[in-house]
Amino acid sequence: MPSHLTRQVFRRLLANEPILHRGCLRRQTYSSVAPATALATRSRRQNGLHTVRPSQRRTFFNFNMFRKAKRELKEADMDPGIEKMMELEKMQRMRARLPHPEDVADALRKFFAAKRAQKKPLEDTQAQLALQSINYCIEFQKGRVANEVEYGAAPPILSTKFLLAAAKAMRWGLPTRISDAHIELTHAIHRAMVDANSNSKIALEACCILLSMSGVPEKARELLVQQESAGASLVPLSSTDAEDVSAADDVEEVAEQASSSYSNSAWRYVLRGFALKQDEPEIQRTLAMLTERGLGGGRMVALIMLEFHISRGEVVEIKKWWEQYSQAKVTNRPITISDDQNTGRATACVLQWCLSSSNLEFGHQIVTSVMKTNPPKPVWDAIFVWAAGTGKGVDEIGRMIDVMNRSNDAIPEQTNWRVPDTATINALVEFAISKDDPYMAERFIALGRDRGIEPDAKTYVLQMEYRLSVNDVDGALTAYKNLQAMDLSENEDLPAVNKLVVALCSSKRHDFDTIMNVAADLSDRRARFEPLTVATLSLLHLNRDELHDVIDLLNTHAFHYSSTERSSVRYTLISYCLDPATPTSRSWDAYTIIRNVFDELARDSRTELMTNFFTRERPDMAVHVFNHMRQHSRADTIPTIDTYIAAFMGTARLNDLESLEVVHNQLKLDYNINLNTLLRNALVIAYTACGRPRKALGFWDDIVASREGPSYNSIHIALRACEKSPYGDLKAKEIWEKLRRLNVELDSTMWASYTAALAGNGDVRLAIKVLEEAEAKGELEVDAFVLGSLFAGAPGMVKQADVEAWGMERYPRVWADLVKTGVQEDEAGNRLFGVDRNVTP
Repeated sequence: MPSHLTRQVFRRLLANEPILHRGCLRRQTYSSVAPATALATRSRRQNGLHTVRPSQRRTFFNFNMFRKAKRELKEADMDPGIEKMMELEKMQRMRARLPHPEDVADALRKFFAAKRAQKKPLEDTQAQLALQSINYCIEFQKGRVANEVEYGAAPPILSTKFLLAAAKAMRWGLPTRISDAHIELTHAIHRAMVDANSNSKIALEACCILLSMSGVPEKARELLVQQESAGASLVPLSSTDAEDVSAADDVEEVAEQASSSYSNSAWRYVLRGFALKQDEPEIQRTLAMLTERGLGGGRMVALIMLEFHISRGEVVEIKKWWEQYSQAKVTNRPITISDDQNTGRATACVLQWCLSSSNLEFGHQIVTSVMKTNPPKPVWDAIFVWAAGTGKGVDEIGRMIDVMNRSNDAIPEQTNWRVPDTATINALVEFAISKDDPYMAERFIALGRDRGIEPDAKTYVLQMEYRLSVNDVDGALTAYKNLQAMDLSENEDLPAVNKLVVALCSSKRHDFDTIMNVAADLSDRRARFEPLTVATLSLLHLNRDELHDVIDLLNTHAFHYSSTERSSVRYTLISYCLDPATPTSRSWDAYTIIRNVFDELARDSRTELMTNFFTRERPDMAVHVFNHMRQHSRADTIPTIDTYIAAFMGTARLNDLESLEVVHNQLKLDYNINLNTLLRNALVIAYTACGRPRKALGFWDDIVASREGPSYNSIHIALRACEKSPYGDLKAKEIWEKLRRLNVELDSTMWASYTAALAGNGDVRLAIKVLEEAEAKGELEVDAFVLGSLFAGAPGMVKQADVEAWGMERYPRVWADLVKTGVQEDEAGNRLFGVDRNVTP
């Protein structure tokens, strides 16, 4: 290739410009894609390339239309109204202009309406946003009432209808983990309803239930008593309210709710709360209060007490409360399916305890007593499980099912017959799973098929669970395929299918398409992905560089999680970033996704990620992480002194002056940071490491002039700067004289730093003289660290040879110990022994 052409090519490459040639077949393409700018035109003329750009032409066939469309990312999937509430929270945090209260109230109405329609609980993050929004609207309403002349008789911004709907959503949508925000939100709704002279019974119940389930039932009980003593009218439920109650609780309670001014449901939750706390004195006190109010004789109260004493293994009390439960009758209404299910639940609970505690005689007595009255089918199911627990085989249980079928001859109404169904088989399969016996579970399923009972969705779900428990992923996948033909409208398969997705990702034997087929089925149903599933799939996509899929997955599900669930997904992704086996490019991609999706990412985690990029020798990425913290508005995210120190130390390890100056400039603009000795120490270390020791010594002067003053580390750090600085020996002598004048205690490490500072500027003889005089006066005992520091401070091979000759002659044993630490060579060619001379702020 001719030399002039070579120069032209390299010039074009360095200027990041296209290489044009008359014979280039792609010249027209480049010319039509890259617009002609003045800079490009000038560059071409300077390089002697007088090219004429062809005119734009429109062809009949536009081949761009056949290209694959650019993929667009999914927007974050949030519940209606959440975005406006998040805007309010952000504006309040930033002390900026707040959105109009009417818009916030409208967002609240949409949000609670959606929660009622979805029949899903509020997560703690959503409860916190709703609490802030309701308080904001209430404050606005109070201001409007106070200025009635200006606003007139305007309707309340939060209507009683909305407050009732919000209370119902809180009443029936109990979250897995109840936070303070949930409780405060129900209190705010209750107070607003009381102020509006509205029916606050539902809101009161919500408060009591949430308090009881969150571990403070005494506060719930106090609230109920206060409401009574204050004479507040608890208006009986209207027909609409009773209809809402019946959708979530048993019919017995509906009757009590509609006829009583006291909430049996709230009192029951108080009792259950004390039972969960194992607080027996308070349980007895609450029972007495229930009896005073005529609410202590119900079957649900007996069931709570029965379960409490079973958890404590108290035989006498278990027998007592079982008898009370058995004798309690449902009055004023016919027995319903719900009553039979509760009876079966109580029977199964007691018989299971009899099996686990070896109280077989008491169990036989229960079975004998309930069999005298031809019990309902749920009780029969519990008896079948009892028989399996006492050693009966599958064939014997089959004969017992025949006995149940023959008992139907005494029942005239065919609708009341006890017929074995999938619930019967599923109960037996669950028992086999509890015994870790998959073979028995398979035999029970076969027993059902022999009697014409085909597996339902729950059966296949149980099959998936016990196959996954023994790591039979292929068997679980087969059960999943059978599950596809079932009715899954209740989504009872979601936990098992989520476990299957995680198992498929963890097993290295299944291909990507198999995993995606299962995940796509959940996605098509708009079903819930568990946090572990989302985290596992995210790692799978990250390892395949499918960033769009990761973002879409997180945007679809992460904003519906609680703070605990979001933190579990976030922790998995952060661990992936910090894993040394993760390539730097993927680590950065994962961080970018975390930053965009998890805005609540705490300062500690961000600092850890920043340090990770310093460790990977990518200070540019680390500085980006720091700047993202700096630009944030959350008080728990913006950098602190420790964050700045971590950034300065990272730049010092990499000797990266550009990154250091970027962080330092941010510090100059940060009015939240008050410089202290630790921060100035870090600045001295960083600028010394980055080849600016003279500037570093300027911070030493600031330390000396500050009220806090220097620490021992500050002295070591300053002497290190003197060691690297031109004429630093003069500054080192000045520092040393002041230390001696102030009678500062000087140990061997301090002598090592001082002599290294003297030697660093070439005055090795003076350094040696200082050591010899100090040893002669008994002020110093020369050790390997002192000799190693002196040797490291000596510049050049000649000076180091002088130190080596002196050390080997005067301290041969100590020098031999120093040699054992090993020798390395730095970038300048100087030798360094393996003594640790690193300094910290």
